[in-house]
Amino acid sequence: MDERRSVVIFLFDEVQSLGLSGPADVFSCANEVTSASLRYDVRTASHDGAAVRTSSGLTVIPDCGVADISDVGTLIVPNADAIPALEAEAARAFGALAGRAQRIASVGTGAFLIAETGVLDGRRATADWALSDELARRFPDITVDSRDTVVKDGHVTTAGGGTSAIEMALTLVEEDLGRDVAQQIAQFLVTHLRKPGGQAQFADAQLHEARGLALRQLQRQVQADPGADWTLRSMSLRAGLSERHLSRQFRAEIGMTARQYVERARVAVASRQLIETRQSAELIAREAGFGTEATMRKSFLRVLQVAPLEYRRRFS
Repeated sequence: MDERRSVVIFLFDEVQSLGLSGPADVFSCANEVTSASLRYDVRTASHDGAAVRTSSGLTVIPDCGVADISDVGTLIVPNADAIPALEAEAARAFGALAGRAQRIASVGTGAFLIAETGVLDGRRATADWALSDELARRFPDITVDSRDTVVKDGHVTTAGGGTSAIEMALTLVEEDLGRDVAQQIAQFLVTHLRKPGGQAQFADAQLHEARGLALRQLQRQVQADPGADWTLRSMSLRAGLSERHLSRQFRAEIGMTARQYVERARVAVASRQLIETRQSAELIAREAGFGTEATMRKSFLRVLQVAPLEYRRRFS
């Protein structure tokens, strides 16, 4: 008989869509790719069961309200563009939910909601890098480490903003089902490829994970924050390897240069944003690390053989 593990994603107004859909996709894929008896039961909940409006203007109707939830295996708190502030009733409902959760995880600014409950006191945590100093100022009992995209301390896992939501969920799946399953999901989700017949499919061949731990962790950091300034020097410092050794590792284990890998990681994130959001190509280009729409277009043509807006038109 399958073991069902409850995953509750807490929703509130101005939540970012990726912080909701990214983890949900990871847990859904885990149910598809593994033959293990453990299955994830993912639900969304707002404090009163009412619909919420995302930062991109989408209306999301949750599965239930907090009062309807009896079992909380994992509680996930997505991020928002600004530090979320709950009204008193919603804050009490969230605090009660967090107190019952066996495991808690946040993305970006979601760490502020967890911090308000006191759960992060005395723990290490991370958040959106732009607000890490503010998190440390407001909650001095928390050791804020903005260098890591995902920080696990006891039963609490915190992640940076943006696509760190996916890395965070992969970390939880790896904890439950092992690295091989987490790697398989990461490969499956990483990007879309243009295929005959006009279908957008996920490209696991583009960004397979390395065997070595240092390089594998670096890959996940690049995928989680593609907009960072990823030079060979900055990557070598992150990985704790010399630039020459890191270059050899990329060619030997990934089959491409470090620069090519960063480009493909950025295309992966941008392609998903083109399909799943209504953001402009210019904004997506900046957030994915291309700088300009023209640079993103060149990379898309080189990697996927299709321009970004044509990609959106075909696969949205």
